[in-house]
Amino acid sequence: MIDDSQPRLISFIAKAFSILIVAAALVGVGFEDAAAAITYERLSLNDGGRLLVIKGEFEPSDDPMKLVAEYSQYQPNVISFDSNGGSVVAAIKIGRAIRALSANTVQIRSTQCASACALAFIGGVKRSAEAGSIGVHQASFSDDAALDSKTAVTTVQIMTGEIIGYLSDMGVSPNLLRLSLSIESSDMRYLTTAEMRDWNIITSNDTVTAQTVPSSEPVDKPVSSPSAKAGATATAPSTSRDNALDFIRRYHEAWSRDNSTALAFMRKAYEDQVTFYGRVVDRDAVMKDKATFALRWPERIYSVKPGSEAAVCGEKCDVSGVIEWFARSRERGKTSSGMAEFAIVWNPATSQIESENSKVLATDRGAQAPERIISQWHVENGECRGSTNPDSPETQTACARREEIGAMLDTFGWCYGHKNDYGYQMKWHLCDAASNRP
Repeated sequence: MIDDSQPRLISFIAKAFSILIVAAALVGVGFEDAAAAITYERLSLNDGGRLLVIKGEFEPSDDPMKLVAEYSQYQPNVISFDSNGGSVVAAIKIGRAIRALSANTVQIRSTQCASACALAFIGGVKRSAEAGSIGVHQASFSDDAALDSKTAVTTVQIMTGEIIGYLSDMGVSPNLLRLSLSIESSDMRYLTTAEMRDWNIITSNDTVTAQTVPSSEPVDKPVSSPSAKAGATATAPSTSRDNALDFIRRYHEAWSRDNSTALAFMRKAYEDQVTFYGRVVDRDAVMKDKATFALRWPERIYSVKPGSEAAVCGEKCDVSGVIEWFARSRERGKTSSGMAEFAIVWNPATSQIESENSKVLATDRGAQAPERIISQWHVENGECRGSTNPDSPETQTACARREEIGAMLDTFGWCYGHKNDYGYQMKWHLCDAASNRP
């Protein structure tokens, strides 16, 4: 147990400064030239509580004692982040300061905590986060690091050891580091609820609630999904929300089929007038855009990232989430793979889309395999097979989604295991004569 007396606190934070300076070359600039980049914003919560937001990129010169002073003066109920990352060393220092303060952390999607920021987040004693709000990838050297190969290798080894030790101190699984090392520094992988729960990144099964949203934000902000075991919103009956989430699943399942089937679904899915990426257009204009894309990429898999989907319904439903895709044009010899954030306004009365927008979060250059979709299958398979309650609705949903994703992969010519394989031998591969087929 951490002694929260002032002398012990100062001693604890001082240790954070003892991380070897050579590791400061990772994700940031040198101690001497850097100016502190993080700032602190005080916000009021809807329940009358106080939220302290750590904003900006972490720099090696960021002083955790400033956080201690800010926290002591404001006495917030919880700490949150609005950061794209920065220095790994600085993030660990801030994370250790948060733990020394016995503070709690929370994260929502609209103010993401990405890259090195994830390390600061896990400093919280109690931690809660929305699916898709925390992103990870490989660390990288700053452009002006100018290290020879031997020094670079040594630095990476030291930093990796430091991160492993920090994760252990915070009670977080090293799987977080393993996943981070598998994602290129130019890409970003956002964590699902299942991953955060299984790796102890979040310490409670409770989802982020409206109480954690600043009072300037709408109380009914989309904060949950079926994968997060959330209930209905306070502003709408569960049927509207459930129908909206079912629609978005069917929408992307249809878009993953042959062009004739996909475009027939799309024509029925939109209102006569649609706010399409900021412009009001008629349905024919939307269909022209969809048809052009479908001809360019005639083979597609589009699948909602588990745990990322959310819907808030009143008279209309705001539906959002993260979609991952893999597309192929045999004629052009091209493939496309990546991840995007989507947002639609759906009318429960007509079951049609009134507004659509999206933003690409990552693209996978040269991808030849549907790795993102395969990763989704593994997530759902883990939820399906690893549940302690196989009859629960969440388990049944995961099992159904696993089968649905597997069927889509099969249409692309990807199979799981061969006919004589034992379970531990089964892997996803390009189908051959001996492959298991649905």
